[in-house]
Amino acid sequence: MDILVFSDSHGRKDLAVRMLEKEKDCKTVFFLGDGEREALFLKETCKDRSFICVRGNNDYASQFDTVAYKHIDGVTIMACHGHTCDVRFSRRTLFYKAADVMAHLALYGHTHVPLAEGDPMSGVCAVNPGALCNGSYCVISIEKGKYDIFHKTL
Repeated sequence: MDILVFSDSHGRKDLAVRMLEKEKDCKTVFFLGDGEREALFLKETCKDRSFICVRGNNDYASQFDTVAYKHIDGVTIMACHGHTCDVRFSRRTLFYKAADVMAHLALYGHTHVPLAEGDPMSGVCAVNPGALCNGSYCVISIEKGKYDIFHKTL
């Protein structure tokens, strides 16, 4: 199964629509904050997809939670925007929080920097799709407890 992960669209609904058109096979979509309007629009127009959404630091009065969890084919995923884990300074808090819930992947945004980094102490892999407002997102292929991460650009 391929999942689509994006963050920090910051009003770029046009890029969000292009991304979904390009990644038609991804039926599960993670939105990691800072562009709630775009996420709500996509949820309304793409009823054939499942959306897991979290709020970002710029999603004022958001209806989304700050963290979400999903288990897909043997892989546990924790999703957040990252600002509540101080990811601009260190990913240590992110790794700890993900390890506490036995997550394999910790998805986050906020920094606008695409990244996939494993932590040898916790065994968690942190994944930032980059900022969709800059054309960056990622697709994660998951099968039988294994995953591959592909950073992409529009």
